[in-house]
Amino acid sequence: MVTPLKHKAKSIADRLPCLAMALLAVGVGISCAQATEVGVAAAVNSDAFGTPPGGARSTKVLGDNVIYNERIETSGSGLVQVLLVDGSTFTVGANSNLVIDEFVYDPNAGTGKLVSSFGKGVARFVGGKLSKKRGGVTVKTPVGTIGIRGGIANINLASNPPVFSLLFGKDLTFTSPSGQRSRIHQAGYSMEIGSGGSTRIRRSTQSDLGNVQTALTNSRQRGGTRNSPTDGQIVQSGLSRVISGLQNVTTTPRSKPTSATGNGIEQTVNGLIQTQILSQSQNTQSIEQEESTVTTDRARILRAGNKFGSTAALNLAPGTLGVVGGTSGFDEVVIFTQDPDTSGNSYRLWSGTADGTSIYVFDPDTSVNEFYTQSVNSNGDVIENFSTSNIPDAPSLSGTIVQNARGQRITGDGFGFFAHFVATEAGSDPTFNYGGTDYFYGLYGSATDFDNFNGSDAEKLRTYTLHGDILTAFQLSSEDNFGNIQAATSQALFLNPSIAEDLGTSFLSSVKSSGLKVLEGSSDTLEGARYLAASMYVSSGTTAQKSFVSLSLGDIENEGGTLVLGGERRGGHRTDAENSAGLYGGSIESIEGGTGGTIFGSNADYLVLGPGNLEEDGTYTDGYVQVPTGIQSTDQLSATMHVAELSSEVDVSTLDRTSKTLTGYAAGVLESNVNYSAGVDPVIYASNSLGDFEISFDSQNGSLYATLKVKDVANLDDEVDRYQFAFGEQSGSGQSVYVDADTFAAIETSGGSDNTILTDSEVFVSPKSGTTPNNYLISNTLVNGADNALFVDKTKCTCDFLEWGYWGSKMEADDTNLAGGERFDTFHMGTWVAGDVTNSIDLPTSGSATYVGHAVGSVADGTRQYLAAGDFNMSLDFTYRTGTATISNFDSRTMSATLSETSVTSGNLFEGTLSGTGGLSGDINTSLVRGPNSNHQGVIGDFHATQGNWSAAGIVAGEKQ
Repeated sequence: MVTPLKHKAKSIADRLPCLAMALLAVGVGISCAQATEVGVAAAVNSDAFGTPPGGARSTKVLGDNVIYNERIETSGSGLVQVLLVDGSTFTVGANSNLVIDEFVYDPNAGTGKLVSSFGKGVARFVGGKLSKKRGGVTVKTPVGTIGIRGGIANINLASNPPVFSLLFGKDLTFTSPSGQRSRIHQAGYSMEIGSGGSTRIRRSTQSDLGNVQTALTNSRQRGGTRNSPTDGQIVQSGLSRVISGLQNVTTTPRSKPTSATGNGIEQTVNGLIQTQILSQSQNTQSIEQEESTVTTDRARILRAGNKFGSTAALNLAPGTLGVVGGTSGFDEVVIFTQDPDTSGNSYRLWSGTADGTSIYVFDPDTSVNEFYTQSVNSNGDVIENFSTSNIPDAPSLSGTIVQNARGQRITGDGFGFFAHFVATEAGSDPTFNYGGTDYFYGLYGSATDFDNFNGSDAEKLRTYTLHGDILTAFQLSSEDNFGNIQAATSQALFLNPSIAEDLGTSFLSSVKSSGLKVLEGSSDTLEGARYLAASMYVSSGTTAQKSFVSLSLGDIENEGGTLVLGGERRGGHRTDAENSAGLYGGSIESIEGGTGGTIFGSNADYLVLGPGNLEEDGTYTDGYVQVPTGIQSTDQLSATMHVAELSSEVDVSTLDRTSKTLTGYAAGVLESNVNYSAGVDPVIYASNSLGDFEISFDSQNGSLYATLKVKDVANLDDEVDRYQFAFGEQSGSGQSVYVDADTFAAIETSGGSDNTILTDSEVFVSPKSGTTPNNYLISNTLVNGADNALFVDKTKCTCDFLEWGYWGSKMEADDTNLAGGERFDTFHMGTWVAGDVTNSIDLPTSGSATYVGHAVGSVADGTRQYLAAGDFNMSLDFTYRTGTATISNFDSRTMSATLSETSVTSGNLFEGTLSGTGGLSGDINTSLVRGPNSNHQGVIGDFHATQGNWSAAGIVAGEKQ
């Protein structure tokens, strides 16, 4: 095995067999390379010098070994050609210097790496074995770094500006000092390097080729030999067999170059190859136009329409909200044709027509995530700049530019997805609209063969990285201090693009994601597997707070022979403390590609998650009790696309999870259309007693079931006394996922069972007929660090032996027992806590204990709503069954209570009345829970408090000190 690391030349060379190398100028055998030898001086003029590491400068002569890290220099009339052991050659002209920085080569596998530094002058590189591999050859220059794959390239640093030309082969890439990348994808083109690493790609000119040719030829130079070799001697030498294997290369210097012609895209569509015609004196390869078998592939292409199904857009266009395809948009499988001249390149060029628009796709056939910008001229030439760090400027191109496009592609082995934005006005400085009908999504790839899937006997937990929505990233792009266009970065999942804009790029960049978790139910298929994906962020706990949580969970089912991931979209957002929360609905589904299948790659490596029932106008929905200003009905419909890329697999048997039932408390703030109509602000709700929250985990099925009851503890709601919500399932209905002790979530029970309203007149009201409550419940550790901003300068209880988290619900009720006949109610990011509560009789009867942890909950300050956190401290005297509790620094308030034990049927309860300055008053309930060290190692509880128009309700969690 070759270790491609710097300073490994010795260990690799020691294992290489002796290579008989045919020299360019004379047929001389080369002896076995020494420990640090990487090549030989194959042609030398007397004005060429070498300086080995730590050694003295000396004149280079024909046949001299080239030492690893040796600096090769030429004077004003010097010339040297370095032949490396893989067959690569550098021909270096006058006033130049070259260093082979890194060289690792395994001749048996044909693998390794070549890194060189070319500091000044003119050189030509002819690729050897290493140049066949992408990234195999890198040349560092003062203006940036170039990569050469499978070809011949001129490097001219002596010109102003510097010029790099691809004479023959696959591609030449350039990375500027700032990280922006450009690429020549076909021979016959050159790249000018401007200030700051900017690039201009154009057809190679006679001057480009002639200047380098002149610098590399001189009638007085004979390469250090008295008798120049003939063409026949060179052909017989076998040199062509050790270079890149592309074609034979005529190496004898002749006259000035005559022409360099690139291929046109139109010829590709007609099934004809116009391969590179390169007639120049030193490197000559001429292949005329020939017939070729056309290579095609199918991609599913999606484009937005002008309305939402049958509903006209009232404000924002469907495409601006990410809604594509459906009955009013474009959703078809399009046949793309591969440009035959790029069939062996690192990036293959495909072209197709979708909805009357030509689309060009550069597919690397390997894993990339990069931005690109294209220019197309009237001759059909397509040039592209691409970058992994920013959205590139449009590349320069000779002739009339007829189309520009930019976008982002995410590709892998047997998979590709792109968002392609077509310029509304083409040219050297094109105009783009990131929305409407001005973009396309494309999805292609090889569907996973589940008949030959996963030879492991063990079921796996598969974790996928979920990429952010590309449309949102481009809509919120901006220029940085260097003038580069930066796409917005965010891990937010399933978020309405218009709401993303309201939340802002600073908020979005802070959003955390769980990724996609897929819990296998069988080792030989994904059918029946459960999945879970979430994202979340809460900004600092002030009245300017913004909050967002998104969740999708469900399973993978066989639909007509195709495995499809499908589930629900839940969660919610609040863009400002003054605004009503938007609660989420709609469904999520893996999107089918152009050749069928929704899961791609040999090991189910890729999926694209988008809205369910896309073909039938499926969208996400956002529901508000009171719709914020500026949002209209169609603005509450949206869609996003997220690429899922497999990142890890672990055996399910290694997961930390056990079957158990925990009891505890919950709290939240209600928004209701009935209350708002009556002038009542948001109302706090909290548990009334221990056990109002209960959660049961099933480790065998990887599922959970929870029930939650919250009461109008401040008696502010004129109609409802209590809500009961249910989450998950008791019989494997796919409404929950229990991965491990830190990673679990649930949505409403199947059909919305066990969700009720109890009115003040003690009448139970069920959800509106034909509707299902949209509930969600997550652990606080599901999206790690997403709520850290709440706990700045607070003590957050880690408390691994108990569980706490967030919940929410959107429920409609329609019943004659309601005063207005109906209600629309929401809870956004309420809190819950649970543990293994110890029975009172089992607690110590003497001694004392102190507990430290946190309080977290919801605040309703008039019309404003937000989350807040504070420190929690409690002390108990077990002899007298009394104690004290204090919540401090909670929304700039401190409240305390004297505790006493109250008898309960099961468990234990220490409760008290809270008080604070300014007339603050409320109640607190606490219960001691078991931990690994004692049966009273932790404490859980809930609290609520009011102070004028200010009120709060939340939970507490602490650990014994």
